Amino acid sequence: MITSSSSAALSAPSLFVQLRSGPPAAEVYRQTIDIGTRAERLGFGALWFATRHFEAHHAALPAVFPFVAAAAQHTTTIRLGTGVVALPFEHPVRLAEDAVVTDALSGGRLELGVGKGLGFGHSASSYIGFGVPDTDREALYADRMAALRRLLAYGRVTDDIALYPPPGTLRSRIWQSTGNIDTARRAGAAGDGLLPHGNSLARAGGDVAELVDAYLSSCRGTPRVGSTVTVLPGDSERDALDLLDTDIRLSPAYYPELPSAADRRRFLTDNRIRIGTAEQIVEQLREDRGLDAATEVLFHIPLAVGHPRYAECLHRVSTEIAPRLHPRPVR
Repeated sequence: MITSSSSAALSAPSLFVQLRSGPPAAEVYRQTIDIGTRAERLGFGALWFATRHFEAHHAALPAVFPFVAAAAQHTTTIRLGTGVVALPFEHPVRLAEDAVVTDALSGGRLELGVGKGLGFGHSASSYIGFGVPDTDREALYADRMAALRRLLAYGRVTDDIALYPPPGTLRSRIWQSTGNIDTARRAGAAGDGLLPHGNSLARAGGDVAELVDAYLSSCRGTPRVGSTVTVLPGDSERDALDLLDTDIRLSPAYYPELPSAADRRRFLTDNRIRIGTAEQIVEQLREDRGLDAATEVLFHIPLAVGHPRYAECLHRVSTEIAPRLHPRPVR
């Protein structure tokens, strides 16, 4: 539970954005950049962009670095995070080059989130598309994680081949997304940040607090824990449900199994979506043990970026929810 005496010092709130396919991609990208500039004006500290390949789960962002570079040209101070790059599908040298160029374009604002790809078969199309056996998932991740760290720590591919531009401090901005206890422990030992994957943990019967404890127990240096919370604030609980109903009408392909009110309620529960007034959501978040050690809270608004009331929800998060969890007010 979050209390005034929680040991973690929270940074300014972050926004986690999932871009959905459906509308033309250029329109979705433009709308998302507009949301990013608005979030910066509202005082958010970071923007994290979800990325998935081959339109898995109706995702619209398979290549995150060009998009982050574009967002960097429309913002000035907000940090920009990859949420996340699946390492089994990446060559570490090619990834390092993309990352250092993007970091240079953003003025050192890149936060490099990496992971294994979604578990429980949700990344099956990506493994097939890239010709990678999913049985090699753990080994590929460990190998490429180690290679990426070396490249960003030393800035060299070999003694004779240097990475360009130089990586600067980017090595200290790696975050690992996982629902695996052992991976969390290794992330801590390496000095990386942790992005707990709550849905994977829930599917496996795990607990976010246990995952974070494993990370903290082995952590070298200052811990970085970025916990994602999904919130749908409205004037009332009924109004928040109306937001969801509108989203279903706008993105029917995203909700193929929500024909009834009961199914909607189950969807909210299964996806750990907090709904209601800002006051109700704050009370729910204060009881969430998974946030106790968070140094960064990533707020996810589970609506299409083109939803007519997305900006309203963003404003509620920045003015009515985040200030009650963070020691510093947002503008």
